Amino acid sequence: MGDTFSRKGRRATVAQLSRGASVVLDLNQLPLWQTCVIILGGGIGLVVGGHFAVRRLFPNQVSEDVSGLSVAIMQVVAAFIGIMLAFAAVQVWQDFGNADAAVSREAATTAQLYRDLRAYGPETGEARVAVQAYVKSVLADEWPMLSEGESSPVTGAALTGIFDALAKLDPKTPRETVIFAEAFGKLNAVVDYRRNRLIASRAQLPALFWAVIVLGSVVIVGYTFVTPATWANAVIISGLVLSMGLIFVFILAVDHPFAGAYAVDAKELRDLVPLFERLGTT
Repeated sequence: MGDTFSRKGRRATVAQLSRGASVVLDLNQLPLWQTCVIILGGGIGLVVGGHFAVRRLFPNQVSEDVSGLSVAIMQVVAAFIGIMLAFAAVQVWQDFGNADAAVSREAATTAQLYRDLRAYGPETGEARVAVQAYVKSVLADEWPMLSEGESSPVTGAALTGIFDALAKLDPKTPRETVIFAEAFGKLNAVVDYRRNRLIASRAQLPALFWAVIVLGSVVIVGYTFVTPATWANAVIISGLVLSMGLIFVFILAVDHPFAGAYAVDAKELRDLVPLFERLGTT
């Protein structure tokens, strides 16, 4: 019974930390300059002000033993937090790159599919119209939903429409058979790349990570409060906060590949619309 209550208590604590850290996740929805002001300016002001306030409330001189121990412990905590931040920065950048690559491959493969259908002959007019409808649906319906990691049923139906139109074709010659097989292969690849894009839109660091990082950063800064309240120490502490804050800003900027100031661009998909219009459907 005691173990059961203990596990429930730990889960409740983790849930509370996660909810508190979710506030941090919303910062990437702001313009980058506002995020910098909040994290960098607010962090430096809060920490330096807190340092002077703590030293004024507890003016007694801290012994060298206590100061040395604080620095030693701070180095250990900073090492662990630094490793977590480094891995997080690499992970979010890799996720951002995967999302950008998925969009590029989807656009390129869709263009190849359209050209294959055009080379097949005029009987693929319905299929090419369906491809155009799919691209327009991605841009109009699904792309705005990617910031929330959601997919559009309308876009899914448009993709199914391409399959239906392509299935109506009945290749008669070896040439048509080869192009038909190539077109179906490209269409299946589009399905894979769309799935990769949707998976990438859901890639983000968990709220628990932010809870650990924020609390660990507070601990690191807290150890600096044992130093005397001088402007030289204030500058050093500000540099520490600024360094950590810059990493926070970078991670926040690219943590959600399809949201925020540095979201993945849909330009390559948008460029397909005028391309299809030039190639035509007849």
